[in-house]
Amino acid sequence: MKKFLYTAFLLAVSCVFCFGCAKKESKTDSESTIQATSQPFTDREVTDTTGTFVFDKAGILSADDLKACNNYAGWLYNEKLINAAVITVSNLDGKTPYDYAAEEFGKIYEGKGSGLVILINNETDEDVIYKTGACFSVIDQKTQDNALFWATKDFVSKDYRKGIMRLLQLGEVCPSHIIDNAQVFEYDRVAALEKALASCKSDVTLLATLNGSSVKNEDILKDYYKRRYSLGNGIMLMIDTKSGSMIAYSDEKLSSGLEAALKDATALTAKKDYFGAVNKIIEVLDGKKAS
Repeated sequence: MKKFLYTAFLLAVSCVFCFGCAKKESKTDSESTIQATSQPFTDREVTDTTGTFVFDKAGILSADDLKACNNYAGWLYNEKLINAAVITVSNLDGKTPYDYAAEEFGKIYEGKGSGLVILINNETDEDVIYKTGACFSVIDQKTQDNALFWATKDFVSKDYRKGIMRLLQLGEVCPSHIIDNAQVFEYDRVAALEKALASCKSDVTLLATLNGSSVKNEDILKDYYKRRYSLGNGIMLMIDTKSGSMIAYSDEKLSSGLEAALKDATALTAKKDYFGAVNKIIEVLDGKKAS
């Protein structure tokens, strides 16, 4: 069974980072004081993905298991817009598990976006879940603890695919229509906006970010749009808290009503009324406003 230690780190930058870790031990169930709800496992079926999301440095995954985990992490990357990664290691190069996971996230994703990094650490047997952005805000401690509890049982029995998939499936807790990378909204408001955006006649997704890079907002938005809407059948919105602006992109022509609403939404965004700004867009897209 696993014994858990959890630590949250608040960094003075644009995102909050958190990790949970679990140490693999051979205690019996009767020796463990941990209580966790039984978690039935579902092996998700997703299409093949392009890109590399699983880095099996420890060489513990079969070719089939690596492909399955990589495809699922790729699904999270596109469908949930989560910067997901799985790393297995036998040597931490003198780093702590947390520092190793954080450094790898920086290498893979430049430390940007909503991150979900699973580190399977076979050097000290202390596995880590590293979260940033929306993943940090939405995946609560109880849900994470439960997933870690059952995944560790899988790892101890060498069923790495099952354990990794359990932990990656934490990403499904995140909403589908709002990606709050900048952690602009409280949890209850994220839930309200998710429901309101889902009620719109068009498929619409909101990205909230603080763009401190040299990349233009329009280019960032288009990149996220191509990830989320590979068939070009939706609308992507973006709030940038740094510039105080709100923009939209679609492969289809935006309506004049939406263009006008964006001007009002940008004015509200400049005043830091992000909730009101999104409601302006929801209203013009025939959705039910969030309250």
